[in-house]
Amino acid sequence: LSDAYVQDNGILVAPLYLRIDGENYRDGVDITSSAFYERLPRCTVLPTTSQPSVGDLAAVYRQAVERGAEGIVSIHLSSGISGTVNSARLAAEQVPEVPVAVIDTRNASAAVQVTVEAAVHAVRQGANLAEARAAAEEAVARQRTVFTVDTLEYLYKGGRIGGATAFFGSLLQFKPLLYFNEGRIDALERVRRSARAMSRMVEVMEGWLPEGEPVKAVLMEAACVERAEALTELLRQSRVHMVESQIVPLSPVIGAHVGNGTLGLCCIPMSLLEESTQ
Repeated sequence: LSDAYVQDNGILVAPLYLRIDGENYRDGVDITSSAFYERLPRCTVLPTTSQPSVGDLAAVYRQAVERGAEGIVSIHLSSGISGTVNSARLAAEQVPEVPVAVIDTRNASAAVQVTVEAAVHAVRQGANLAEARAAAEEAVARQRTVFTVDTLEYLYKGGRIGGATAFFGSLLQFKPLLYFNEGRIDALERVRRSARAMSRMVEVMEGWLPEGEPVKAVLMEAACVERAEALTELLRQSRVHMVESQIVPLSPVIGAHVGNGTLGLCCIPMSLLEESTQ
């Protein structure tokens, strides 16, 4: 989410943490994506990450209450790869003044972004807490995400490889296509070249999406914006009815587990969003 979007819509953000070469950083606060990806290849030890504490999240909830919130929709990356959802549920118990709807997106990055956008759209239309929660949950159910990494080393060493373990050690000549299956990273298939990986991502998305349904596409990149631009062009030439697109950098906390060169594609029906969420 851009800083402008966060500010314009009164969204509160609880950053995750990143530890690089013995130093701690708040994701998106103390370190930018560009600075992180420039530094990552030079790290002698892989960076580690950690979720916000229960206290961090409770403090954000109290800030929302102070702003006049009557309910909170708290949206987070998958419980299958992070303890953030659990921290959020424990934090909600510490702020009994308002109900807190904790949303497990069972995914990460752009899938979290579009879930927030769907909830914001519902609130703008006058939704109450239950309706905003339902909008977020529908976005979770209807978004589709596929991604590819240059190497499985980061996922393997970080313990997030999930069902893609079978691919590890056999990828010198292949690129894996990955997705989230029941909240964990799983292997979809493997292809021989990066260019083929991009075209297969589009073909997979064509198969996943209802034909003709207008969608927003969010392309995620880790120091490979040119490939994201090329993927956008492939989408324009495909059967995917893309009416809006956006290229976003993967945040450092996600990048620490996938590495430079990661490219992802997330699509969501425009019916769940405003005409423009830019």
